[in-house]
Amino acid sequence: MQQSPVTMPPTMKQTRAQRLTRQWLGPVLCTPMLLGACAPSDTGSGITSVPSTGSQSSDVLGPASTPASLDPTAPQHSMPSNTSPPGTLPPGDSTNPEPFSSSSNSSTPTTSVPSTASAGGAGGAPSIPTGNTGGSISEPSPGASSSNTTPLPTSTAPTPGPTGAGGASNPAEPATGVDVFGIKELYPSAPSGALWTSEHWSNAAYSLSERRDPNDPQGLSGMRGSGTLEITGNGELVFGGSQPRIYVYPGDAGPWRDVEVTVYYQRVTDAATAWAGLVIGTRSGPDAHGNENCDAHTYYSRLRHDGAIDFEKELMHSPSSTRNRIEPEEVWPPDGQLPYGVWIGWKFVIYNQQQPNSVKLEAYRDMTDGQDGGDWRLVNEAVDEGGWFTQTSCAEHSPVNGESDMVVVDGGVTFIRNTDVTEARYKKFTVREIQPR
Repeated sequence: MQQSPVTMPPTMKQTRAQRLTRQWLGPVLCTPMLLGACAPSDTGSGITSVPSTGSQSSDVLGPASTPASLDPTAPQHSMPSNTSPPGTLPPGDSTNPEPFSSSSNSSTPTTSVPSTASAGGAGGAPSIPTGNTGGSISEPSPGASSSNTTPLPTSTAPTPGPTGAGGASNPAEPATGVDVFGIKELYPSAPSGALWTSEHWSNAAYSLSERRDPNDPQGLSGMRGSGTLEITGNGELVFGGSQPRIYVYPGDAGPWRDVEVTVYYQRVTDAATAWAGLVIGTRSGPDAHGNENCDAHTYYSRLRHDGAIDFEKELMHSPSSTRNRIEPEEVWPPDGQLPYGVWIGWKFVIYNQQQPNSVKLEAYRDMTDGQDGGDWRLVNEAVDEGGWFTQTSCAEHSPVNGESDMVVVDGGVTFIRNTDVTEARYKKFTVREIQPR
């Protein structure tokens, strides 16, 4: 029987907001770099949600149908339409469970043989056939033998709507255009919206081991997890180890909520862990993957090392469930292999829609290394408006039979993580508060 979408009681939301404000605004804002400011400040188109049947996967970072032509040579699709036809969204992937631990395990992963392909530039992109140029991707719905398809969404410009919060106030940021690295912005910035960038990665080479990067002029980023973070001094960050992560905490504008996260990722040497890869998380509690497991409430966009892409949702750390998995052969035709030694641009856009308790998730890819701002293609999208269940035992999620479909409408921290890597590279990383449709 379908369960009703769960929303957090107002009194509980207030308590959680107060708790999170203490957690991130205290340590973030009471720093000399930010002048000791400690006062807190405190949708659209989509795909029809289908409730889960049974328990969800523990794969922390699985499957459902999605629109997209994923051939990098297909026509550009800058924005999805407000009228995308509905599709079916099967529940989580029961394969490849991930420990997703924040322990200090420092064992060196078994590495695969790195590619000798050149890095960077349009010439570094893999040669991919042009056969998949506008079809639809289908996948069986739960308990059904037939498949449902969702056509490629029609490109439209975004329509202004309500704004979110996060980071440090940036009234000078242009409404639309390109970012500090010359990369196209797909959504306009929110009025007086927040912005964080990795520009300081070009200032000097250093190892980052602190929870707060002393070289970050905004004082918002820092290392988490288990592994190594090395800044090269030429704009790149190098991950290594079992569970490396970099966090971008909120600043004086409050938690990151409606954001466009942009980063370029290069796979170099790793253990080929299926669910590892470029994994971007948003709206998480600051210590949700450490001491406050009930504050996990994270949405993820994943470019996985097994070649698939998907979205993942977590309420309590560490059970999770996934949506809109696209199989590797669709993402990287014809062999389904995520390439080594190639810069892959990725945007994770997330925002609350106009209707209550509705969150839109979008993923875009660029294979030109940002040439002329990037050739950004919409490759995945989903809507959470209830019916997306995941396991939790936390009372604040109002679980029924150990599951909840609470929609995460509040903001939080933004972070990038990986698993079992010897070397993975990142550059042109930005988090920007947007004005959604």
